[in-house]
Amino acid sequence: MPERTPENLYGFPLSGDVTQAFRWWTSLWSQWMGQFGFININLAKSSDPALERRIVENVAGYGRQLGRMIEALEALLAHTDRTSWTAAQKKAYEDFRELADAIAAEKGAWIAPTRENAERFLEGLRRLKETDVARYREIVDQVKTDLFP
Repeated sequence: MPERTPENLYGFPLSGDVTQAFRWWTSLWSQWMGQFGFININLAKSSDPALERRIVENVAGYGRQLGRMIEALEALLAHTDRTSWTAAQKKAYEDFRELADAIAAEKGAWIAPTRENAERFLEGLRRLKETDVARYREIVDQVKTDLFP
């Protein structure tokens, strides 16, 4: 049974996520009738929509795929000397970091205490030190107080 939230507090019929329950119906309907509804939006343009659907349903959703790619790219970039990069390459890196940080923030407040997350946190502190020294010192002081009372 799903956790009770304000959205599903009363547990009315069909009050939760029912997309899985009706997958057979939408699949059957789309095979017979094509698209249905007043407005149909296909955000995932693909040369092989059936294959893409199978991948998303059976292997990994877009969020998990994106997360794994970000993790792999972060691992590679952590061991890359960026001193000889061009301005455009450095800008691409910063844009990637902003995207990865925004995705991490959207995922939620709790972050698992893994080595990778600790390294990500420390890299974020290093970047913060370059852009906002006062905020950097505030966070470092908070960490010191919490870890070494």
